[in-house]
Amino acid sequence: MARFQLCACAWVLAAWTSAGHAQNAEPVALEASRDYLLGASLSSGRDPFGTSEQKLGLRPIWAFQLGRFRFATSGASALLAQGRESVDSGVSTVLTRSDLVSLSTSLSVDEGRSWKDDPVFGGLPRVRDTVRGRVTAGVTLGPRWSGSLRASQDLLGRGGGLRLDSGLNYRYPVSPQTHWDLSLGIGWANSTYRQTHYGIAPDAVATSGLPAYALGSGFDGASLGWRMTSALNRNWVAYGGLSVYQLQGAVARSPLATSTTTFGATLGLAYRNN
Repeated sequence: MARFQLCACAWVLAAWTSAGHAQNAEPVALEASRDYLLGASLSSGRDPFGTSEQKLGLRPIWAFQLGRFRFATSGASALLAQGRESVDSGVSTVLTRSDLVSLSTSLSVDEGRSWKDDPVFGGLPRVRDTVRGRVTAGVTLGPRWSGSLRASQDLLGRGGGLRLDSGLNYRYPVSPQTHWDLSLGIGWANSTYRQTHYGIAPDAVATSGLPAYALGSGFDGASLGWRMTSALNRNWVAYGGLSVYQLQGAVARSPLATSTTTFGATLGLAYRNN
C-alpha cells in the first residue's frame, strides 16, 4: 500500500534496525557528514482502498545527511543505501551497530487519506495527517539474509494507532556495484489503526451510505518485492523493482477494499555527491 512520508522535525527514539549488506559492501562510518542525493522516480501502483485506478507518476526523490541525522523522501533509501546502511524516509539516525544488529530510529509525517474526490466513498471523513515515530529491530541472519521488525506509533493521537511490520530479505550481489533483493513482508496493526484506515464508524453511515464496519487488531497485509540496485559510477545510482501486496483477513473483507491484491513497479535514478 503506497504511503508518502515527508520530512519532519528532528527527534530521537532508541531503535534496532537491520543491516543486510552484500558480502563486499563496506558500511559507512557514523561520523558527521554532509552527503546528499537528488533524483527522480517513476512508479506505477494503486491504492487497494477506494475506486482509484492504476496510476503512473513521476516524483522527485532526495536525501541528505547532516551530522548523524539523515533526511530522506520515500524511495531515496534504495539509492543512498547502495554500499551503505539502509535509510528510512523522514528523519532518521543510526545510533550504534555491530556485525549482527544495529540501532536506528526515525520520524516521519503520514499524509493519511482523503476521500473527497472518490465517487463512492466521498462521504467518509478524512484520515488525518499525523507524525509517526518508528523503532526498527533487525538482525543479520547470514551473508545474504537479514530480518527486521519495525514498530510505528502515531505521536499526535489522530487515530493512527500502532503498526508492526516484519520483513525477511535475501540479497544477491551481482557485482561490487550491483545487487538484487528479494523481500517478504507481513504487517500487523492494533484496533485503533485498523478502524481508522479500514473501518467505517457508525457516525459515518449517514453521510456515506455505507454499512458500519468494525475491526479489532490483527494482521492486515503481506508483500513480496524484487528490486535491483546499481551504482553506475561514483556519483550516479539507479534502481528498478516489482512488488505485489495482498490484504489479509478482516481488512480484505472491508467495504473499503476494492482490490485485495495490487501490483507495483518503480524505476529511480539519482545523483549523490559522495
